[in-house]
Amino acid sequence: MGDVIAIVTVVLVSITAIVLGSVWMGTSYSAKKRGLTRGATNRELQQVQRDIAQIQGDIAELKEQIAELVIITKDAA
Repeated sequence: MGDVIAIVTVVLVSITAIVLGSVWMGTSYSAKKRGLTRGATNRELQQVQRDIAQIQGDIAELKEQIAELVIITKDAA
């Protein structure tokens, strides 16, 4: 009898967790969709802009290195 109660408890807790998680995800998605959490969106946008700036810096550095390699290979030939 104790095993049956334990199994039923585990099933009910699992169903409750799934329902609550689904409701939380749905409300958070709809809030974001309506724009109620603009702070998170602004933070994400700033992070993307920082990433783009970093990539642009890396590209500029790579161009300099390629130019140096071209000069070295011309001198070697």
